[in-house]
Amino acid sequence: MISVNKSDEVKVSAITDLEGAAGVKKQVMLGEEENVATFAMRKFTLEEEGYTPFHEHDWEHEVYVLSGKGRIKTDEGFLDVESGDAVYVPPNERHQFINGGREMEFLCLVPNRGEPTVAER
Repeated sequence: MISVNKSDEVKVSAITDLEGAAGVKKQVMLGEEENVATFAMRKFTLEEEGYTPFHEHDWEHEVYVLSGKGRIKTDEGFLDVESGDAVYVPPNERHQFINGGREMEFLCLVPNRGEPTVAER
């Protein structure tokens, strides 16, 4: 069955229990509740000066920047991103998203293996 979720009606969770992250909010736009079989779609909001942890995991993910601009920290340096950019993060490659303005929003698609644990976010 087709599912439609409105962003302003999806629960927003502040990520406060993840070491190395600040000013991060997450919404699971499509996932287990919608019986999604392959990928989960999550929306992240990085507040002003917000950032995700510098981390890696054993799965790829795809990111689409909805609004704002920022940087991605990698082992090789930094990459600038802005609204309209699509990003591929290969498995086991360390990365960190850092907000470069007032607010940055992006969609993140990951394999649907259930909601990740704190260590997997």
